[in-house]
Amino acid sequence: MASKAKPGRGQTVNPSQEPANDNRIKKVQANCERAYTRCQPHKGLLDQLYEYVIPYRAPAGTQTASTDDRVDRIFDGTATKAAFRFAGRMSQDVTPAFQRFFELKIGPYLNVQGDAKKQLEEELGTITSKVMAVLEAAQFSVAANEMYLDLFGGTGAMLMPEDDRDVLRFVSVPIGELALREDGLGRVNGIYWRKEFEAGDVATMWPEAKMTISDSLAKIIKEEPSQLVTIVQATEYDATSGQWHFDAYRPDNCEEGPIYSTTENTCPWLTPRFWKVPGEAMGRGPGLTGLPTAKTLNKVTELTIKAAAFAILGLWTYKNDRVFNPKTARMKPGAFWAVGSTGGNMGASVQRLDVPGRFDISNLILQDLREALKQAMLDDTLPPDSGAVRSATEIVERMKRLSADLSGAYARMVLEIVRPLIQRVIDVLFRRNLIDTSLKIDQLLTRVEVISPIAKLQQAQDVSGIVDWLQIILSIGGPQIMMLTAKVEEIFAEIGRKLGVSETMIRSDTEKKEIQKVVAALIAAEQMRPQAPPGGAPPPGELRAAA
Repeated sequence: MASKAKPGRGQTVNPSQEPANDNRIKKVQANCERAYTRCQPHKGLLDQLYEYVIPYRAPAGTQTASTDDRVDRIFDGTATKAAFRFAGRMSQDVTPAFQRFFELKIGPYLNVQGDAKKQLEEELGTITSKVMAVLEAAQFSVAANEMYLDLFGGTGAMLMPEDDRDVLRFVSVPIGELALREDGLGRVNGIYWRKEFEAGDVATMWPEAKMTISDSLAKIIKEEPSQLVTIVQATEYDATSGQWHFDAYRPDNCEEGPIYSTTENTCPWLTPRFWKVPGEAMGRGPGLTGLPTAKTLNKVTELTIKAAAFAILGLWTYKNDRVFNPKTARMKPGAFWAVGSTGGNMGASVQRLDVPGRFDISNLILQDLREALKQAMLDDTLPPDSGAVRSATEIVERMKRLSADLSGAYARMVLEIVRPLIQRVIDVLFRRNLIDTSLKIDQLLTRVEVISPIAKLQQAQDVSGIVDWLQIILSIGGPQIMMLTAKVEEIFAEIGRKLGVSETMIRSDTEKKEIQKVVAALIAAEQMRPQAPPGGAPPPGELRAAA
């Protein structure tokens, strides 16, 4: 850069103006290579997951490998069904489509009360509506469902670059093409995406005015636009400035500098990990947890199918007397075979060979394996109507177990999906002057309250606790003790907030006081009205006036 000033919000770096830019890209490439080397063992686990659970996916790190033969090796679809059910359930429970799954709220360290607090809450509600409009317009829910399918294996990835039309684009990236790097405290500070693109697509991936294409790349784009070009999109965190540097470059031609480079205040990536083992950058998911069971179930199903084939077709022996030819013999009902003999001293020319062992017990083994696989892959669905009758207690306990299994992963989903997603959208909206305030979601001054279905269950439990408390006070002490003990006038507003009711529907303190004044005036006017005596006779004053 021409000056040493810190890059501003969204400022793009021109490689031709920075002498030390080549060395910086070489350093980024060295970090990228180390990250891919450390993540290589995890790629082997992903290959097994793709082979036995999601056979339609190509091996990790490849885009053109055929998956036809991989599908032929799958004999049981329980694990595949669990993977797609997991993606759908995450979409419904964490970020439901066309539903508001979060609310921006005032943090506990922001000391505002009364009408000022309510006004600020309403402003945050307006920003929430604008953020949701961006997510719906850019089809975030579609890309999120694809990301959750990779999250089944432990790690998901979504790129969020700016877009001139939809403000943001949401691109679900196959985790097999990605590598993550952590700092000494276990925070992700490097995200690297290495992939082959057609040269003709490179020219349209970033704003043309901010790109710097070398002469060699420009020649490829012009003469062979269909040629594959390897591009690395590296995103690294700068602890000194607190910003993220994004660079797109060709790893084999680092001396050319970046094709596109920018500095952002927020990370343009979502890289959620379902479960995480300390010391590993990549996550572990229910797909990897149930992978050994899926492999066993697949092999048992394969053997069962082979046993059924032997039971139906049989295994035959024939005498090699050059009379019977098994290559021309037709295995079909009513067919006649020309044989030299069907018995005698030399034995039958063709005879069925009995296969020892009974494989009908395999049905019991398969059923147990399927149940174990569903539990490992968090696919605890209700039993089918045609199955054995299950008690209500068993169903309730199954739902409780599923909720407990997701409790640890749910906190990570909020920290690595919802909060960075909302922060990214707010940052881009403020940069493009679509909102007036730049909010920093630190959970202290401004916080994100998740109101997705999986969070509403906890909020409903909080509301149930409040209602139970009021009922206990009312049943023991009566209405007077309840009014002395509980702030009834505040409880109903708090219940509404926990249930996701908008602040515009809840009255402020000033509105409450105005209503109280109106009610008090009506009561006073009612008390000042003259009361008629029993029997319907007019008051004495009216009798004297009439006389």
